[in-house]
Amino acid sequence: MREKEISLESSFEHHAAIQSMVSETFNEADNSRPDQLYQQNGRLNSLLLIRNAKILLAAGDIPLAKNIFRALVESGESLGVAYSGLGGCYELEGKVDLAIKAYREAIIFEPTFGCLFALAELYIKKEDFTGSVGTLLRALNLTRLQSAQVFELHKGLGSCYMRLGQLNNAESHYRKAYEINPGSDSLHVNIGSLAMKKGDLSTALLHFKEGARINPLNASAVTGVGLAQTGLGNKEAAHDAFAAALGINIHDVTSIYHLVKSAYELKKFEVVAALLQKYIQHNAVNSNILYSYAGIQYHRGMLREALEECEKLLSLKADHEGAKKLKEMILQKIAL
Repeated sequence: MREKEISLESSFEHHAAIQSMVSETFNEADNSRPDQLYQQNGRLNSLLLIRNAKILLAAGDIPLAKNIFRALVESGESLGVAYSGLGGCYELEGKVDLAIKAYREAIIFEPTFGCLFALAELYIKKEDFTGSVGTLLRALNLTRLQSAQVFELHKGLGSCYMRLGQLNNAESHYRKAYEINPGSDSLHVNIGSLAMKKGDLSTALLHFKEGARINPLNASAVTGVGLAQTGLGNKEAAHDAFAAALGINIHDVTSIYHLVKSAYELKKFEVVAALLQKYIQHNAVNSNILYSYAGIQYHRGMLREALEECEKLLSLKADHEGAKKLKEMILQKIAL
């Protein structure tokens, strides 16, 4: 398999649209009582409409919720909430550019934490880390922020600065996040990733292990342990960490790649064979994975099984040179 750049850091832990739509943005609507669509002055009852939109979003009826927000925009009522609601709907529909446009309109009228946070997350999805940094810094200037919100902002800024290669800024914001919540497993993964980028493998290992201790089901933390152990030359420990990570998340392509690599280095093929078989069962067909599995079976002496995997691969990709050569080697051994 071809090695890819590995990024373990994680910035945001929840879906921003749901967070901003169902909690902060609509708190005011929860306290409303009138049930008439129009008020006595003839204007739309925006609190009632927002409350109904919240119910529709919770029920998954995005088109109807979107119609309500559009009606509010057209009437000029509660524009901050209306544009924020449209942004959330577009985000849920996967229309990232429209969601960004709506969120940017929303913060003109009402710059809330939820809306700014959602916008920053979408910038990250588009790999516009500079835009995300600017948005997160603006959110830090909001008044009455809760400590958990400040934590998320500093953690997000750390991740963005790391992606921008501004490692000192990343460290500064991670340190501030750590001061607020030292018990966050995802933050320890981020700090470990930063230490890896700085070449401080011992510190990276310390934080990855702490992340895994806090949350044993954090596959990224366990994968990080394997990567740090690999860099430190501890091949057995790295092998075991990658296997453990796949036991948590069988879809982890980083761990499967490094497990295969360490298995060849250690000449240990039983564990990786079982995990490769499980990976193939639970993930889309990948020619590199099939080739790796065929090679592992060959080294285990399972020649018939290895030949079967080669033939599967060649039926999908007839020009795969590695599979052709491996098949020839298998057939030669079978003929002996």
